[in-house]
Amino acid sequence: MATHPNFHTTPFGGSVQMTEFKFSSLYWRHIYSGPSPNQSNIIAADATTEWGQTLANNWTIYDGVGLNAKLVARAQGLHLYAGTWHNTFTIVFEIEGFKESTLQVIGASVEKEGEWSIVGGTGEFAMARGVVNKKLHGNIDGGDIIELTIHGFCRKQIALTKVGPWGGNGGSVVESEKPWKIESITILYQGVIGSLEYSYISQNGNKHIAGPWGSKNPNRAEIVLGPGEVVTAVSGTITKHNNLDVIQTLKFVTNKKSYGPYGNTGNAKVGTPFSAVAPNGKTIVGFFGRTDMRYLNAIGVYMD
Repeated sequence: MATHPNFHTTPFGGSVQMTEFKFSSLYWRHIYSGPSPNQSNIIAADATTEWGQTLANNWTIYDGVGLNAKLVARAQGLHLYAGTWHNTFTIVFEIEGFKESTLQVIGASVEKEGEWSIVGGTGEFAMARGVVNKKLHGNIDGGDIIELTIHGFCRKQIALTKVGPWGGNGGSVVESEKPWKIESITILYQGVIGSLEYSYISQNGNKHIAGPWGSKNPNRAEIVLGPGEVVTAVSGTITKHNNLDVIQTLKFVTNKKSYGPYGNTGNAKVGTPFSAVAPNGKTIVGFFGRTDMRYLNAIGVYMD
């Protein structure tokens, strides 16, 4: 098939997950008269049918109704009369975390209570689908306050980032299959880290067990993550053991607590430190490394 230099398609090596979003207790201020309206008539209605009247709107959406309510978004677009009022506008978010992300909304106006369709989105809401429920909250000078509930789903691409590994070059490479969330981690150690094993949910929703990467050791530590608990940092030390660079100690930090360090923590000779800390908005979702089936020779992390 012929191609054009201005058009490109590239295979995506990651995965895509469906993300649900729901915003409630938002209040749209529909001001149509007075000194500061947030809509303006741009096309007059047909004198015979009364159809065709078109207005541009820059409606404001707040997180409350009081004087201290914070502006969180604007609904910018058009509404026109074609027997009923038809709306097509973009909700442009101004709140931190969603700033400049958008939702594309379309639908017919309804009296007092009803809903509009979400037919697209950008940024944090890429390819969104859903509904905006609206309900009359009350009247103010020159307009109305409409309570909004926004509920939908969007697609988020998962592109894993590999950080590391740290340690030696002994043994063979060990990997994980597109990890998405760590469920548990098991460490065996005596003097140094003998092995690491962990269970995780992959991007396709299946449960996997990676490892054990190493050999049996008498000391065992098992970490089982609770609901909503994710790994945010991994640190440790590297040391020389039997003429090999291996992982000496490991410590794991989640959004709820710290685990470890495990390994040869009592050795007066501290090994070379390393650490991986997930940036804000990201988590550590899996591990990779090297093992010679005796020790954990090296370890790295996957972040998303």
